[in-house]
This record gives sequence, structure tokens and C-alpha cells, in this order.
Amino acid sequence: RAAAGLSGRRPPLVTVAHGYLFDNETAPLKREILLAAERLTAPQTDLLLTMNQWDYELARKKKLGRRVENVPGMGVDFSRLEGRETDGGLLRRELGLGPDELLAVYAAEFSARKSQSMLLRAMALLPERVKLALPGQGALLEECKALATHLGVERRIFFPGSEPDMPRWYAAADLAVSASRSEGLPFNVMEAMYAGLPVTASAVKGHTDLLAEGGGLLYPYGDAAACAAQLLRLTEDAGLRWVLGAQAREAVMPYGLDEVLPQVMEAYLSAVPGMAERKPDFAGTTRSTGR
Repeated sequence: RAAAGLSGRRPPLVTVAHGYLFDNETAPLKREILLAAERLTAPQTDLLLTMNQWDYELARKKKLGRRVENVPGMGVDFSRLEGRETDGGLLRRELGLGPDELLAVYAAEFSARKSQSMLLRAMALLPERVKLALPGQGALLEECKALATHLGVERRIFFPGSEPDMPRWYAAADLAVSASRSEGLPFNVMEAMYAGLPVTASAVKGHTDLLAEGGGLLYPYGDAAACAAQLLRLTEDAGLRWVLGAQAREAVMPYGLDEVLPQVMEAYLSAVPGMAERKPDFAGTTRSTGR
């Protein structure tokens, strides 16, 4: 409104929904409160971009923007994951992992939504040779460390803290896991998929979009026994790990920055009068986006 007052007319407004923090399983009161905030801004939103099918269908049904489109995320720069095999081998040696031990990785903020505590309970049901890396910081980090000790799995869990070089962890890992309550389109899962890791993930929006074409196994959110069962399948079947890893790499290719940036920029410009017809060429610009 301030900008409109200064310019004489309201400029176009584009909103990107990186993942609504509610879904069909959210408590009705909380869901309605969060949805009310989206409804409040809808009349001023010329273009709303969503990242997964559930959010897209909701936004269209509830008319949360004058126009609603779905894009495949913001694009992931997969180039930084290339050629890290040697670094992965070095990290495995630093961690003391033997050739028969399997490492699962889950990079996320330590919060209730990310649900690392459930993964720790799942680990208590898995063989000793399965290890878990939980890079990240957050309010629940110390609580999770204490829980790992209480469950007797602390020697099998790695808590490296904030990790600026995640590609070496993906190169060292045998599989990826996610326990999140909800997602938009998670970067950590997409990076793991590009690294060729089979994924075990909670069956929530975002995860279901990424794994719709294969590449992993789903389990009901919050179910430690079901999560452990899926991880056990991967632990015991090297062939399945290889097949799902190859599927994961193939399925995530459309989410790369080179593929997604032109789509996102075209959507942005479509909201600006006179720009939609220009069709700018964004080829070769992906390394200067500042991401």
C-alpha cells in the first residue's frame, strides 16, 4: 500500500509459497488460523507460485492469489555435488566406517517439524551396522543428543553441527532419510537424490512429489517402526539400494537450477505488463544468481 501511494499505482506482487505449514492432518484450529493469513493477502497477490501439488491444489481451490501456478522449486545447483567421491571416502575413514557399515544422512534444523527424535527411535530398532548422520543446529539439538544416549544409540549417531560442505556427506552416505512433518520441496532430499542415494522419507507433501517417479520408500509420518522397516529393507538389499539410487538421480534432474531458473523467471515476468511477450533468454545465467 505504501508503494502504491508513492507511485500512483500498485506494483505487481508475486508471492512464492515455499511450503504451507499445514495440510489435511493439521489440527483444524491451527489450519484455519494459518489459512486465514493466506486469505488476507490473496486479494493483493497478482501471482502465487507454489512448489508442490498439494499446495497448488489448495491455493487454486481457496483462490489464494489472482493467478496460481506451480513451479518445480527454485532450482538446485547440482554442480557442487560433482566429483566428490574421493572426499566421501576420506570422510568415511574419518568416521571410522567399515565397508559393511551403512551410513544414512539427514541434514535439517533440529526442530519439532523435522522430527529427528523419531529417527533416533527408529535407529534403536536397526542393526548395529547402520549409522546415522544428523548435520544441523537448532533448539532441539541437545535434547536429541540426550535421547540418543538414553536409547543407547549414541555411538551410531553423528552430530556434526552446522555443515558448510554437505556434498562430502552425500558422497560418504549409502542412503538418505527424512522425517519431516511437512515440506515445500526440500533441498536436502533433492541433493541426496542427485548424489544417487535412495531415500526413505515420511509420506508428506513435498516428499511425495519428489518420489512419485521412484527413487525411495515412504512411511507414515511419525511411525518409527515403519521407518525402521523401510530402512531395514534398504540395509538388507544392495540391489534395491542401487535401483532406487539410479531412479532418484533420474527423477530429480528436472529440479536442477539450469532447468528451473528460466521457468521461474518467465513466471515472474508474466506478472509485469509488457514483459510476458518478450520471452527473455536466461541461458547461461545460472552461475550469477547469487544462490
